[in-house]
Amino acid sequence: MTCRSRSTCATCCLAYAMCFMVTLSIIIIVSIMGAIKGPSAVNEMVEDKISTVIDEMMVLEPSSEIFQSWLDPQIPIYQKFYFFDVQNADDVLNRGAKPRLVEIGPYTYRVSISRYNLTFGDNDTLSFKQKTWMEFVPELSVGYENDSFTTVNIPLAASVSVLKYADWFSKMSVSAVASIHGHQMFIKLSVGEILWGYEDPFMKQLQDLAGKEAIPSYVVGILPHVNGSVISSVINTGASNITELNKLIEWNGMTELDWWGSKEANMINGSDGSILHPEMTAEETIYVYDQIHCRSVPYIYKEDITFYDVPMMKFHIPWYTYANASSYPPNAGFCLQDSCPDGILNVTSCMDANFGISAPHFLYASPDIIDSFDGIEPNETKHQSYMVVEPVTGVSYTQRRRLQMNLYMESVDGIMQSEGIRSMYYPLTWIEMGVDLPESLATDYKNQMSAVEGFDDMVFYAFIATAIFCFVLLMLTAICVILQCCKKRGVRDDSYVTMKKEGSITSKTYTDGIPTDIYVKIPNEDIGNNNVTDEQKYEQKCDIITESTVLSNDHTHKHQTDDESSSGDEYDEVLWKVHISEANGNVISGPETQV
Repeated sequence: MTCRSRSTCATCCLAYAMCFMVTLSIIIIVSIMGAIKGPSAVNEMVEDKISTVIDEMMVLEPSSEIFQSWLDPQIPIYQKFYFFDVQNADDVLNRGAKPRLVEIGPYTYRVSISRYNLTFGDNDTLSFKQKTWMEFVPELSVGYENDSFTTVNIPLAASVSVLKYADWFSKMSVSAVASIHGHQMFIKLSVGEILWGYEDPFMKQLQDLAGKEAIPSYVVGILPHVNGSVISSVINTGASNITELNKLIEWNGMTELDWWGSKEANMINGSDGSILHPEMTAEETIYVYDQIHCRSVPYIYKEDITFYDVPMMKFHIPWYTYANASSYPPNAGFCLQDSCPDGILNVTSCMDANFGISAPHFLYASPDIIDSFDGIEPNETKHQSYMVVEPVTGVSYTQRRRLQMNLYMESVDGIMQSEGIRSMYYPLTWIEMGVDLPESLATDYKNQMSAVEGFDDMVFYAFIATAIFCFVLLMLTAICVILQCCKKRGVRDDSYVTMKKEGSITSKTYTDGIPTDIYVKIPNEDIGNNNVTDEQKYEQKCDIITESTVLSNDHTHKHQTDDESSSGDEYDEVLWKVHISEANGNVISGPETQV
């Protein structure tokens, strides 16, 4: 191998090293950017895929995973009733005393729902019938359905309100019939009678007098037609637009209500609350149509919570749901009377009596309403309606729909049973409908989401590992290049000089093709002054030696190629060795290659 080929090889190696360093730098930059942007990009792709899968799961079609559980729900739904026992009925009637109430409950029923007669129509519509019935659950109750207590006499109180502006004869007739049957404004009834109704002899006689058109039924109760009721609905399946999932299009044959005072109030918004659409946000309002409220009730975002170790969002019914127009002007359409109390929604227009709906214990009602009773203690934690929703799937893991049914009682001249009573809404019962999905569903979802997050982390650390590995390679390559450059440009310090060998040295490896400019790195203290002339020194103050130069040991040589400057500053390292005489230190052979 000639010295020129070694120099060319070294130059090529240096070029390759520089290219390798540039490549590594690019890889490092890309890896760092990947570590920053990669997980989010991957996460977006994964979220898009998850969103697609969830949409396919949640759409109401026979092939979807949610369809069967919607059609025949197996998750326990419980409805609890709390009643108000009037402790001082006689004082209230005879002396206008403040009613003293004692809450008794819960009396718990399991709610069963069956959906049938399904018809899929155009524009992603699904029509069906829904039957609802309730079964008493004594083990979850404080007593039994035959427990009784003193409550408002619904048929008499309703009759008094209806006859407020009637003629004197009608009032006296009703009062006389009530007296015949011993009816007063308060009556002792059982749980079953209050809820599901009873055949009232007072109402039966009034029906005989007024006719069935005026009084269709003499069965009286708070919810006489709810247990075993059947309603028809048309909803959106969400097939084309998942945000329209389960949205009510028709309820009991109506596309809009007809008992409120404005178009906005009569709108049927939202769903029945059994299924919510995926991709929920904190900015949206969830509307749930509620039959007892006779309207769509809003749920607004309240807070982020952790439920079953899964991040979720909590929505609740806001205060303005029951506010009058003075407190909340958009509610003007819900007030059909001359004056509407703040905190109570009058639903007389859609029910058969002067009922008012409020939050339990008059939560959100004006202080004067709350102060009208002893035993009313509103508590937001116990009495507020809410639902906890996992926003990605839109699954509601728990719901508490709470409301209170009240009946307006007033004193009307001509009806002696009402004389002396204070005119106001009297609470009958407050109701809690509760649904809780099993923790196992949340655990499965959490595990699936953890796997996705783990994949994101894996991508992040893969990019980081690649960046670190390439950085190490870059540093090692840079060190090698620096060392190579140092060897090529020589070592320029005070302890060494570079010597030039004159003439031709013959040896077994020295051929005619090798230039004679051989450079030897020699410590200053080992250099003799034999045959060295100043005029032969180079700019770098290199001394020139001959074969007779005294050297103390074997030394590594430097070789200058023909096409390089004669300056001692530019040469490539070539592995050569000079052999020194042990007797006098003269060069006796060499240079020869070091393989």
